Amino acid sequence: MYAAIVAAVFLSAFVLIKYRVEVTLLGILITVFGMVLEIVILRYSQNKAISFLGAVAIFAVFKFNPATCVAIATLSMILEILAVKIIKHEKLFSSISKTLYNWSMRAICILAAKWVSTMLQGYNPIIVIVAAVSLYDLVNVVMLNTIICLYTNSMDDLNPQGLYAQLSYIYVCAVINIIMYYGYEAYGISGILTVYMFLLPFQTSILRKAMVKEIKASAMVDSLTKVHNKVSLSVTLTDYLNNKTPFTILFMDFDKFKNINDTYGHDVGDKILVHFAGRLKKSFRKTDKLYRFGGDEFCLLIENECDVDAVTNKVNNLKNSLIYDEGNLKIPYTFSYGKYKYTGGYGVTEEEVIGTVSHRMIGNKVYMQ
Repeated sequence: MYAAIVAAVFLSAFVLIKYRVEVTLLGILITVFGMVLEIVILRYSQNKAISFLGAVAIFAVFKFNPATCVAIATLSMILEILAVKIIKHEKLFSSISKTLYNWSMRAICILAAKWVSTMLQGYNPIIVIVAAVSLYDLVNVVMLNTIICLYTNSMDDLNPQGLYAQLSYIYVCAVINIIMYYGYEAYGISGILTVYMFLLPFQTSILRKAMVKEIKASAMVDSLTKVHNKVSLSVTLTDYLNNKTPFTILFMDFDKFKNINDTYGHDVGDKILVHFAGRLKKSFRKTDKLYRFGGDEFCLLIENECDVDAVTNKVNNLKNSLIYDEGNLKIPYTFSYGKYKYTGGYGVTEEEVIGTVSHRMIGNKVYMQ
């Protein structure tokens, strides 16, 4: 992270020494509009992939020198931070290192786009625009996922956008830049203002749809452990049973969890639930779905084509190695589970599946105790 910040500072200082920052009406428009596009996201979504800031920033590389491009990206970010402070009443800098890294991403991305546009100078403008947009997006994705890996120490939380989503974003940004480029060539500032008047409601419309999807998705996630919740389990089980899709389900319940809450407090109990969910997620495949059924009860849904015995062995090994360790606290805990295998037959209901597997869990718990 610090290497990226140092690299961005060095590159920015170099271009600022070599070139003079140009102050023009076009530069001011790009700066302000980039800020406005980002502020719109604050109202609707946290999905930065929907922002057209990249498209607006990339346009600057075709009209300004590198120093001006960096200045536009920096000033736009400063205005955005100030706007967030005013609108959401947040601190100016929630994290200095995070803020600097966000700035370094913008600076390095725009300098990369400027570099490729300079290298391809003289070629057809459409080819240059596509190349600049592609490199900007590639550098942005690499830097974003790198910082996610560094903070989480895991690749599970990487940006889930696939190749199709990335190509779609590149296509949209390229089209926007082509329109802006030729619009400015033909009509100057008036052409840019016309494009801006189109971009803002277009992004807002997309964000509204994204917000609805995010609300629906959040309704399927447990707020504490961040795994799927009981509602999501019901939807999945209904779908599997209706389509006669074979599966195996494990119903897990903590042993003597009340004693943990009574001894250490509910805050520690919640942390143990989060710790448990994290251990399970790391121990199994992404196709094995984990749900918090309620309280200290969890369900693990396993697709039939996998080796269920291997998964069961993992669960048994996990039972004997669970220790919550924080500071001076070292709290061992364990759980009991029941298993039910659905082979794709007719007449089985969701209630019967849950009822059967939970009773088996209770039987195993009584037997072990």
